[in-house]
Amino acid sequence: MIFEYNDRMMMFKDTPEGLTADIGWLKEAGEQGWELVSSVPLIAPNRDGIAYGTVGCHLILKRLRRTQ
Repeated sequence: MIFEYNDRMMMFKDTPEGLTADIGWLKEAGEQGWELVSSVPLIAPNRDGIAYGTVGCHLILKRLRRTQ
């Protein structure tokens, strides 16, 4: 099997309800055959260079490569 890969960076938004993210695109990606295989948190540093919180995530997706 041969796979193709795609990645997407997603940033969180701070709202009165807490951190939110727009992931509506993920349903459409699934309908196109993409599956989520990994997620890596994006950590933001403060002015001293020390990590203080997660600001988003980097998502990696894969699907079977379509043959011609």
